[in-house]
Amino acid sequence: MWDLQQSGKDINESYAPIIQSFEEENPGVTVELTVIPYEQYLNKALLALNGSSGPDVLSLDQIWMAQLAAAGQISPLDEQIEASSSIKPDDFFAGAWDSNVYNDETYGIPMNADVWEQLYYNADLFEAAGLDPDEPPTTWDEWNSALEKLTDPSTDQAGISLIGCKNEGSVVVTNSLMFSNGGSVITDNASSYDSPENQAALEQYAKLASFAPTGVAATCEQDAVSRFTAGKAAMLLDGSWQQDTMKTAASFDWRIAVPPAPEGKTFVGALGGFNLGISARADNPDLAFKWIEYLTTPENQVAINSLIPALKTAGADFVQANRQQPEVVLETLENGGTRPATPVYPQVSQAQQDTVQAILGGEDVSKAMADGSKAIEAAISAQ
Repeated sequence: MWDLQQSGKDINESYAPIIQSFEEENPGVTVELTVIPYEQYLNKALLALNGSSGPDVLSLDQIWMAQLAAAGQISPLDEQIEASSSIKPDDFFAGAWDSNVYNDETYGIPMNADVWEQLYYNADLFEAAGLDPDEPPTTWDEWNSALEKLTDPSTDQAGISLIGCKNEGSVVVTNSLMFSNGGSVITDNASSYDSPENQAALEQYAKLASFAPTGVAATCEQDAVSRFTAGKAAMLLDGSWQQDTMKTAASFDWRIAVPPAPEGKTFVGALGGFNLGISARADNPDLAFKWIEYLTTPENQVAINSLIPALKTAGADFVQANRQQPEVVLETLENGGTRPATPVYPQVSQAQQDTVQAILGGEDVSKAMADGSKAIEAAISAQ
């Protein structure tokens, strides 16, 4: 099995007792675990799966599933799932399960999931601006009104610290705005990016950028977090994993809320996380699936993960134990939406990143979106 280093948690140490107990229950079976950094993982996996040296079981980013499935490098698991007494789709967060589905077949089992994002806010700055910290904004109009009161150029206080740099961070943040307004990126294997719903969402993103510190186009996640924890911005859009940072770096009363949505609509964040897949070259796929079943018991999901377990029961226990305002985190998880399941996801993401950069550079939103949609359509057509 291959897995990824998620955080400072020692993955090998976490797996050791689980591997030992599985081997004891299955005499003659040996589990060999290899842990690889995220930045190197996909390239190594592609090389291994194309050859004969790859692992039987792989931990895979949600956005890689369609690419590997379309290339025939991982196997559909529907028959094993149907026969399983322990793995039931309804036991998992719905979006996490859906991230494994490509062309109506299921290619993985969710291991963990989290969502971009929650709205972090500085309750002290809310009070100073005459806003009630117990009533954070729930609609885009309320959000923009609050941001006007929280932004003070004379003191360099920004209303929001916003991710906008040219990487996946700007994609998931803008996806959450589009999903919340009923938008999508790809529908029926065609671009649905250039839509009125998405245009309104990206206009809202541009509005947020006007309340952020200068240089949004170069602001990546950690830069945005640092500005918020330093008290230089009153709000931040980021995931629950950043609570660990807040607990040590923020010296003010920080809180979270479900991010605002358009009037009458529900916030839908962009999901991320990892799934367990089986190589199409696995010598013993039934044994590989048995190992996956073993890893997806509630206790083992909690033991292995430094992210939120994808099983609802285990995920709820994890969030209750490790996150402030757990009900907010769980609500965003329940409503989270998946990024497009397409083999050309890297090109789609690139087109969205280029769109964000163009908008932040002052280009008209409708033109930037039209160009982005053309790029997405070209990537789909070239499959």
